[in-house]
Amino acid sequence: MSTIKKDKGLDNTLKVLKQGYLYTSNQRKRLNTDVFETRAIGGNRFVVLNGKEGAELFYDNDRIQREGMLPKRLVNTLFGKGAIHTIDGKKHIDRKALFMSLMTEGNLQYVRELTRNYWLANTQRMENMDQVNIYRESVVLLTRVGTRWAGVQAPEEEIERIATDMDIMIDSFKAIGTAFKGYKSSKDARRRVEDWLEDQIIQTRKGKIHPPEGTALYELSHWEDYKGNPMDSRTCAIDLMNTFRPLIAINRFVAFGMLAMYENPTTVEKIKTEPDYAYKFAQEVRRFYPFVPFLPGMAKEDIQFKGHDIEKGTRLVLDVYGTLHDENAWENPNEFRPERFENWDGSPFDLIPQGGGDYWTNHRCAGEWITIIIMEETMKYFASRISFDVPEQDLTVNLNSIPGYINSGFIIENVREKVNRK
Repeated sequence: MSTIKKDKGLDNTLKVLKQGYLYTSNQRKRLNTDVFETRAIGGNRFVVLNGKEGAELFYDNDRIQREGMLPKRLVNTLFGKGAIHTIDGKKHIDRKALFMSLMTEGNLQYVRELTRNYWLANTQRMENMDQVNIYRESVVLLTRVGTRWAGVQAPEEEIERIATDMDIMIDSFKAIGTAFKGYKSSKDARRRVEDWLEDQIIQTRKGKIHPPEGTALYELSHWEDYKGNPMDSRTCAIDLMNTFRPLIAINRFVAFGMLAMYENPTTVEKIKTEPDYAYKFAQEVRRFYPFVPFLPGMAKEDIQFKGHDIEKGTRLVLDVYGTLHDENAWENPNEFRPERFENWDGSPFDLIPQGGGDYWTNHRCAGEWITIIIMEETMKYFASRISFDVPEQDLTVNLNSIPGYINSGFIIENVREKVNRK
């Protein structure tokens, strides 16, 4: 078996953060290898996996451990202590079934209706604004959609504060392995949201508030594990947040989708007129633009992979962005082409912007379907229901920064509802 090539250095964390989403592809090219070793986050040794085969290995529950592998700072800010993302085995499968039970046809249709209606109702507000920052506007609107869908009581006067706290938490990916100056503010934002949701869990269990059956608040408040035990109220609040926090994070895809329409104007008419095009467009936005950079795991046993020996206990990293741009899986991966999804086979190991593998037994995001629905309805709204101008601005997407953004957030102005008055 061949020796795994190394990106030399005692701790390459700063190098990873400096090169961002491109770090892994840069090293593969430099070292001329599909698999390489690096040290990061306190000098820990990691073997970096990439591509469909790498994802197939990474999401093999019998061979790869996920529990306990997320950096502590990310757990404390983004996911929460004891969250479903941080556990494995029977405990994970049991709780994942709860999350999947929320993905009913009725609940999915409801989030479609909420998205469509909230954007339409938001039109007059945007008409009265000199400029609309799509990144910011969508995080507030999606907070309205997410809390309503989850059955959570969110007073209108608190929506912007809740949206800001959620955005701060989602932004905490930049805290990995560094003295991120916003770490305390991210923890404080999480504490405020957890306190608010824990109170609603407690009040629901006491019968003082009555969320509809089938909502996330109702189902989590009344859930019992396979041993017949309810979740403690704090963990319950954390996982309640995890049912709609990813929905709010879609604001990044919304901004990227607007950029894609602007830079590929032929897609606008197709979204308006072709029945399935909004779906293909949404999938390509999720594939093409930067979202999750990498995911960590650990080998449970000795593994042979692509001619290399990986010892039991070795820390692993799956290169998510690199897999989404892997030339072996995607033809011309650096081109934005929604049409590529006309004949896509639906593999759970190549399109992995929100995790891979099986929904029920693995760590693939239960809300992936919701992401696609929200993107479909949002892109249809901007393509069909309003007109607007795009002023000069910095539309750069900096792949050397984690998480990825459009520098300007994508700004529009002169918003007007399209109405056929003939």
